Amino acid sequence: MKYVTRGQGIVEIKTGIKGPRIGFVCNVHGNELCGRKAVHRVLKDYEIERGSLLLIDGNQEAALLDRRFVKSDMNRMFTDKQLAKANAKDDLARAQYLASVMPGLKLDQIIDFHSTSSEMKHAFSVCFEEAQHLADMVPVVPISGFKGIVKGTLIEWMIGQGVPSLVVETGEHYSTKAVNIAEQVVLSVLSHYELITLKEPLKQKKRPSFEVFEHVQVRDAESFTLSREYASFDKLSPNELIAHDDNHEYRVPDEKGIYILMPATQANVRKGISPGAYYLMRKV
Repeated sequence: MKYVTRGQGIVEIKTGIKGPRIGFVCNVHGNELCGRKAVHRVLKDYEIERGSLLLIDGNQEAALLDRRFVKSDMNRMFTDKQLAKANAKDDLARAQYLASVMPGLKLDQIIDFHSTSSEMKHAFSVCFEEAQHLADMVPVVPISGFKGIVKGTLIEWMIGQGVPSLVVETGEHYSTKAVNIAEQVVLSVLSHYELITLKEPLKQKKRPSFEVFEHVQVRDAESFTLSREYASFDKLSPNELIAHDDNHEYRVPDEKGIYILMPATQANVRKGISPGAYYLMRKV
């Protein structure tokens, strides 16, 4: 195998044998390192046999600081307006750089690894129609309905460039479990496209599917108060009071079968890290 630098924090592993070009994006948020660890673990055990594997270091500076971002969330900056801004610095400068380089990598598929601030019942994928085939092959719960709900993400921008792309949320930031799940995703994708030959078959369990229908935004961060501690995939009661602030109640719609996804902690809301309070979703 031949290692070639394709840009700042972008390395291609080339085999010289015709095959697909698969990209793994890691630490778009700097404290989400599970993908990087998983890829390194797989490369210790497996030789890439054909095609190319590209490793893309997302927000390098934030990763060195072990922070979600340097000044503001890079994964909300992939919009025409943001990418056209002059004199960019820090996170925006990195977003502009990635946007200038990644289309030229000619990737066939992309997996973007993320993790969360708390453990989850299920690891899951953020599934867009253009990448349904990727969601079907990885051993995590597929969640659809995100298109246009969160603006400015790298993956939705890459889908706009014509590259099938999938986000995988693996679990709590620093847990071994999150790295293990990311490793299973790496193995699933690389073996499916025959870049590696598995030493033993992977086990696939039956998984539920969900669809997001709302991303609830925080109105007043300073007074935002949760009614209780929530975890992703908690089932909610109709009209349940999830949180409140000085001027607003955050309630579940008056219907059964609604679940919460990625609830922000009260501390992260008040620090300005999480402008979104939580997602609401239904089983499909």
